[in-house]
Amino acid sequence: MSAIDPYRLSRTLTWLLRHGTIRVGPGELTSGCFQLEDVARALTQAIRRPVTAEDVLEAVRAHGGHRFAVQTGRIQMNATERVAAVGPDLLYHAASAGMVSEYVATGVVRGRSGAPLPLFLRESFAWHQGHRLWEEPAVLFVDANRARRDGVVFTPTRNAQYTADDLPLRYVLNLRDGFAEQASAGGFVVDWVGARPRIALIRVVRRHGATWEVAKGKIEAGETPAKTAVREVQEEMGVEEVLIRRALGTVRYGFSTPEGAPRLKTIHLYLLESGSPVTAFRPALSEGIETVAWFSLEDALDALAHPSLRMSIGRLLDALADRAIELGYEVPEEALRYREAG
Repeated sequence: MSAIDPYRLSRTLTWLLRHGTIRVGPGELTSGCFQLEDVARALTQAIRRPVTAEDVLEAVRAHGGHRFAVQTGRIQMNATERVAAVGPDLLYHAASAGMVSEYVATGVVRGRSGAPLPLFLRESFAWHQGHRLWEEPAVLFVDANRARRDGVVFTPTRNAQYTADDLPLRYVLNLRDGFAEQASAGGFVVDWVGARPRIALIRVVRRHGATWEVAKGKIEAGETPAKTAVREVQEEMGVEEVLIRRALGTVRYGFSTPEGAPRLKTIHLYLLESGSPVTAFRPALSEGIETVAWFSLEDALDALAHPSLRMSIGRLLDALADRAIELGYEVPEEALRYREAG
């Protein structure tokens, strides 16, 4: 019988399927679907202990079979868990002003001359393509997360590009009525206890339920993103002093307001630390924040619910590795796994 704790292995498996890299040859099937043997080899490398296909199955059973789907020797995360792993939240399409007019008239965004619709992972690439081809370029913001949930397939090609079949206009944020952009800032508050990082998250109650998230809020006029991040963490968590240690870049995603208006949200994220020991939090109850709690790094990665935040995990792990080295601590195991996998 294997001496590997199946529940602990299941958490590593979750991390690997969400954030890691599983190197395979012809064994890779559809996006995020792998042969058990390939996953066992990747887990062996991650935990530095031999892992068999049977160990992987035990890890699946440790979570009651709800998190993972296993069939005919293949494994992937279930649909609700897989949202962040199968593709980006946003994709960008370069077009001319005339093409945009045609899209609006027909209600569909489509490729030219019957070709698949080209999409870019980065907005800057789309603008470059647009300026190269047309005098009046436009870049469309595609809510890939929502489209994917509705069954649209985005196929990765090369150089951070994707393709898709014809795309209904409802998935293009900036071609819908009432579109606006919204900028926020916040971040991961970290405390180092016994040379191990722990992360403070807020539990937010929304119309669709409660989720664990990072503290964040809208950037006010005249504020820098960094200043907003500090202010929002202090207000939402009820702490006196926080210091920015690293910028973690941005995440972007589309959403709809309660009234149905489309929004493109950009969140500037930071790694922050408390300037003094936190003995208690005072959550901003009036803002729907139910509670604030510390999580181990492993538990925090498991608790974060919003797909866009999961897309920033790699940058967080890199920053924690660098910060641990600065403080003279061992690099956290999760950060080591990430760097070795990448």
